[in-house]
Amino acid sequence: MSNDSTLLGALAPAAPLAARMRPTTLDEVVGQEALVGPGAPLRRLLERGETPSLLLWGPPGSGKSTLAAVIAAAVRAVPTSLSATSDGVAEVRKAVAAAAERRAHGEQTLLFIDELHRFSRTQQDALLPHVEAGTIILVGATTEPPPRAISPALLSRMRTFRLTALSPDDLATLLQRALDDARGYGGKAAVDDDARRQLIGYAGGDARRMLTLLELAVLMTPAGKPVTPNEVLLAAQDRSLPYDQSGVTSALIKSIRGNDPDAAIWWLATALEGGEDPRIIARRLLVSASEDVGNADPDALSLAVAAAQVVELAGSPECDYALAQAVTYLASAPKSPRAGEALAAAREQIAQAGQLPVPGHLRAAAKTYQSPHAAGEPFDISQEYLPNEISTKRFYDPSGSGAEERLRDRIAELRASRSANGARQKNR
Repeated sequence: MSNDSTLLGALAPAAPLAARMRPTTLDEVVGQEALVGPGAPLRRLLERGETPSLLLWGPPGSGKSTLAAVIAAAVRAVPTSLSATSDGVAEVRKAVAAAAERRAHGEQTLLFIDELHRFSRTQQDALLPHVEAGTIILVGATTEPPPRAISPALLSRMRTFRLTALSPDDLATLLQRALDDARGYGGKAAVDDDARRQLIGYAGGDARRMLTLLELAVLMTPAGKPVTPNEVLLAAQDRSLPYDQSGVTSALIKSIRGNDPDAAIWWLATALEGGEDPRIIARRLLVSASEDVGNADPDALSLAVAAAQVVELAGSPECDYALAQAVTYLASAPKSPRAGEALAAAREQIAQAGQLPVPGHLRAAAKTYQSPHAAGEPFDISQEYLPNEISTKRFYDPSGSGAEERLRDRIAELRASRSANGARQKNR
């Protein structure tokens, strides 16, 4: 339901540390320099004391709720907040009705909706007339890509700002502020250097998570003693680390492609510790075995298939060993994307020129077809297999990497022999 105090207003001393340390002015915001740094677009808007409706898109703990509060203060609007995970059309109507009443008295209302993407398209579109009429300044927060998650009609009426995960330096600044500031510990708590690094590492760019872990670690630390890695481990013993699914799996595949087994095994461990479904990893490895390794090492696909079978038969955590074996093998194997490139080239040819009719001698039960098996070794005869219109096109260009080098040499011999036989037949 509507809750003004979640954005601005006094917080009780017993409020969580992350809530007490939330910035109240633009100058207190840490990170997001591209948005709020000197001359940045959001800062320019707020320095003028006005703003259109906004969509704040970024990962958890990057400061979306904080910026909403700062924006409300900068434009002197009454802040109201809803959560799309628990509120619905009824709560939106109440908030809009209250905003309309305030507007009649010359007051603006900033309606902050967290997790806006969780509203249905119909619910999102219900906000349109109120945004267009200026009844509310809508500030939405989402962790999902806007084109996929937000109604196009609503998105076209909002300015999208993208937030990024906080850097280690940003988190270090926030950590020190929490230790020093009166809203935090006011100098009454300390954290040793190893524990600082650990807190920042566990945070994964999420300020809220770091401050929550700090608060728990301080509670577990004997009075007068600094927080050590032991207390941080106790605070984070659930090991539910922040996990960037698309980023980690992308890094895993790119490390395999880049021939770095150490990096690849690190990203595999990150994915598994982040709770990734092993079947998703196995599927990505199946693709990589063909797309990246290809014919440079045909055994790579067999190993990836075997690892996928182990995932299905043994499950987690036993299948982790098979995934590790497949990842290190794929990352160490010679690479060739030429098979996939050949398919892409053939598709491009079809896209440009359209499909071509099958030559008569290749059709089912064709009387003019000559079987290479009947010809005996080397099981090759002078016969065209491509349509006449593209008979000279070459789609597959084997590399000199690994086993594909042998394919390259054999294909070169076959093409030369076929060309020579074709020339002789023409001269007859």
